[in-house]
Order: sequence, then C-alpha cells, then structure tokens
Amino acid sequence: MDRSSGGRDRILRPVIRQFDLKDLPAIVEIDREVGGGYSPELFMTFHEYHPQTMLVAEAAGGVVGIVIGFKHTPLEGRIFWLAVKPAHQGRGIGRSLLSAILRIFSRLGAVSATLEVRIGNRRAQSLYASMGFVVDNVIPSYYSDGEAALIMRKIL
Repeated sequence: MDRSSGGRDRILRPVIRQFDLKDLPAIVEIDREVGGGYSPELFMTFHEYHPQTMLVAEAAGGVVGIVIGFKHTPLEGRIFWLAVKPAHQGRGIGRSLLSAILRIFSRLGAVSATLEVRIGNRRAQSLYASMGFVVDNVIPSYYSDGEAALIMRKIL
C-alpha cells in the first residue's frame, strides 16, 4: 500500500461477479449503511428474475458494493440500484460495477441504459456523467421524502 496517500484514495481492484444467495447479509448491511431502505425480499426477487444483472464487488475481504439492473425494454437496460459501502467509496468500485453492468446490457442487446439519481446526490451524478450519462428528464417529488430525481441516459 502507498503510505503517502494513507490508502483512502487508493483505487481498489474489486472482483465483480454475479450475486449469490450467500451475499444477502452483506447486501442488507450495505443497504442499511447507505440508507437505501430496501427489503431483503426485494433483493431476492431481483435475484430470481434478473440474476445476470445483479452484480457484487468483492474487495478488502468481503462484499463492498452492488449494482442491480434489468432489461427495461428490449433495447434499454435500467440500473435500479448502485451502492458501495461508505468506507469504500471513492476508490473506483462504483465505476467498476457500473462498467460491468453496462457491458452486460450491451451483450443482451441493449442500445441504451437509464438510471435515476437524487437531484442532491452530486457525487453520484459526477460518476454517471464521467461515464457518458446525460440528464434526460427531471421528475419532481420522485422520492418518498419529496426530493426530485434526475433521469440519466447513456447510449451504449
């Protein structure tokens, strides 16, 4: 490890793989840490219906991130959720997960991908924009707390 950087900003090379049932406790913990509020049943439903597009990132000896997506239409992939444990954010894990799911969408025949992001989540918006996503729409009061969502789209 490069001691001069303190390790915090070091890019991790996560192993990206499909979600497995044994990952459920780690995913529930990530959800709790990032305030997602999703139920384990939702994760199980995605695993049942969309196993190809439910990926986890392993690094530092455990599961530290997840991306969940699905084919929204025959030509469009939809990213439902991307989350990285707060202690591992800013190290390239979200970018690795996003890149992996976009490659899968392309292999499945999608020509574009969409996602929504809180209008106040500038960090996520910056990641998405750096990967070619552009704002396609704004939906006022999209989230349960009344915050608006940006709909972002990328041509694959």
